[in-house]
Amino acid sequence: MRLLLIEDDPGLSASLSRALRDQRFAVDSVPDGETGLSQLSGGDYQLAILDIVLPGRDGLSVCSEARKLGISTPILMLTARDSVADRVSGLNTGADDYLAKPFAFPELLARIHALLRRPLEALRPRTVEVGDLSVDVLRHRATSAGRVLQLTKTEYRLLLYLLTNAGMVLTKDSILERLWGTEHDGSTNLLEVYIKLLRRKIDDGASGSRIRTVRGVGYTIDKP
Repeated sequence: MRLLLIEDDPGLSASLSRALRDQRFAVDSVPDGETGLSQLSGGDYQLAILDIVLPGRDGLSVCSEARKLGISTPILMLTARDSVADRVSGLNTGADDYLAKPFAFPELLARIHALLRRPLEALRPRTVEVGDLSVDVLRHRATSAGRVLQLTKTEYRLLLYLLTNAGMVLTKDSILERLWGTEHDGSTNLLEVYIKLLRRKIDDGASGSRIRTVRGVGYTIDKP
């Protein structure tokens, strides 16, 4: 089992990683929300442990963004704040469980095992479909008219974002931020390259491009 730990406290991160590895989990740890979201969207994790208070993008934002991207990985939130409002906020963003600090490791371990026992298909929608385009968010597999698409990590995230928001025009700035976070420099050249690459892979060449350019604004995939 492979877990992702998103925790900015180096001491806690190191101790949790060590204890989880002793329980035969493979653990990747990152110290901030932006890196955590990138890892979560591109990695094959069975569960993520996510602190709410993080530098830059906080845990609530990471969780909310992950769910908008169709990431179905179970998320266990950690926080030093334990009010009812805080717990509700965490669960409303898409977290599957919530554990307040300080906690005993056996309780954390029990919650991890409880989440891993849940059928993943029951936790999150399995596919996002628009016309003959489909993304299986559990298998990280995209198809066009039943044909499996060979996509890079960025192409996959771009397609999933467009399909999740089908019928809506997404601005170039919103797509840049979704794919590259605050690291992007505002230039749309890289995005245009990825749009061109994705079009080559999803279009059949007979009926025009499935990704429609809205001049001066951005891009959309229209609903049938």
